[in-house]
Amino acid sequence: RSGDSLYQFPASRFVYLSPWRQWWHLVSEVVEVGVALLRGDLQHAVAESWDVKHSAETLQRILSGKGADVALGKDTVIGNNVERGYYS
Repeated sequence: RSGDSLYQFPASRFVYLSPWRQWWHLVSEVVEVGVALLRGDLQHAVAESWDVKHSAETLQRILSGKGADVALGKDTVIGNNVERGYYS
């Protein structure tokens, strides 16, 4: 498994939400990135992209609390992307 830290943010108070509720919140953050891009506000878009990362981490923490292996998920994605040649 990769030795990198799994999380960039401290745990939020929302780690007790249901996975579905957090997923909907994550979707709303992605939409906010799109709205900012449509408006041409790159600074707002980049800030919202950090909100997306934080919301995704919160979902990972929620899923981990229900038994999912976050490190294994990360390793799977990296392995798949290596096979696809996504990294230089």
